[in-house]
Amino acid sequence: MIKKTIKAAYTNFLSSSMFFSAVAAATLMTTSAQATINCAGYLPNSYFERIENNNERFADKLVTLEDNSQQLQDLNGNILLAGLTDAYALMNKYLIASKDTAKGKKTGVVNAAGEIIVPFAYDAIATEPDIYTSFIVNVTMPDGATNQGIIDRDGYWVYPAIKNNERQQQRRIDNGYGDYSDTRPTQRRVKAVDAPLNLTAAAISHAHYDSDDDRDYFLINALGDASTIGKIGLLNDQGKWVIAQQYEDLQPLNACAGQLLYLQAVSTSSLSLDKVETQQQTALLDQNANIIIPFAPNQNIELFNNWVSNNGDHSLLFLSSTLIKGSIATGLTQDIEDNIVSAQIIDSKGKLILASEAAIVKLLYHQFYAYKRDGKFGFIDDQANIVLEPQFDSYRDEGDKVWVEKSGEMVRLNTLIELD
Repeated sequence: MIKKTIKAAYTNFLSSSMFFSAVAAATLMTTSAQATINCAGYLPNSYFERIENNNERFADKLVTLEDNSQQLQDLNGNILLAGLTDAYALMNKYLIASKDTAKGKKTGVVNAAGEIIVPFAYDAIATEPDIYTSFIVNVTMPDGATNQGIIDRDGYWVYPAIKNNERQQQRRIDNGYGDYSDTRPTQRRVKAVDAPLNLTAAAISHAHYDSDDDRDYFLINALGDASTIGKIGLLNDQGKWVIAQQYEDLQPLNACAGQLLYLQAVSTSSLSLDKVETQQQTALLDQNANIIIPFAPNQNIELFNNWVSNNGDHSLLFLSSTLIKGSIATGLTQDIEDNIVSAQIIDSKGKLILASEAAIVKLLYHQFYAYKRDGKFGFIDDQANIVLEPQFDSYRDEGDKVWVEKSGEMVRLNTLIELD
């Protein structure tokens, strides 16, 4: 499948003669409410098709006046919104800008028709740079703390969720006659323009965009709720906790890959009744809270490979490493290799693919990995296929030259297999 690139999307956008300010972008996006991933190069054609099929294109015009303020006008020159500064467009869909208010210079978001999506009430707004499907907003409090919230692309609150009880008349059919006397409470979501500054003490970051379902996912660490303080969970853009707010850490392993999200979860459990002694454990979860690799101490999990087969199927493989006792190291093997005792490659169903008596280490310049079995080293490719069975006493990776030892003799690896 040929993927369209972000660059192409921006080229189409710029050709519509919209004004774009990279300086303004840097000003508005340098905040504590930063998106944590970048999907450039990973978004499938279906995402760009949604943009192309969007009837509400940003066909209006942003005009800069002599005083350097800006106006949003329609094609007939009618002013839709005035008094803007640092304004720039997002993927031909939204305009993010600052505006002077009674509380000082504040930031907001409007759509092509000038309709306010995010009120001009926030000190900063962060959005995932390649998607722009939601907005993380924040306000700096008098004590210097930052309160945050999430507003979706349609201007509704995602977090904290606000729902109003409103009695709305319902029609009930009884014996063929309409009976309008019955009413029952219904709930509706609330737009940010109706309830601005609905914020809480939390650390929020964008975790994943599911391109198949056109849905966003967020990592939220509660800082002010006594029952969940310091705990992280995964929230979707419908305001549903898909992974409960109960972990010390959640690390997305394959964000923006156009498939189900997988995360390393870190949990701390007590080793004694007095809860003085604790133990850190990790596990592999998917975005629906299914446990793929069970919780265990001294365990680190990372993505081994995410490749696409000839028929377009994705095959995810994960690298689960057992660490020396007492180690709580997490990250990539190359950074924590000294902590690793053994390792396993496991697929997304939890099936063991390959086991190693040492760390599974990628060669510096080649797409092969060294592993160990029965005291000997062998090599696999980036799909966990065995290239050379374990038969070497040791190996030495010098980058452009890889040496292997067999029967006391050191030979070049490229004399045994073809190196790319």
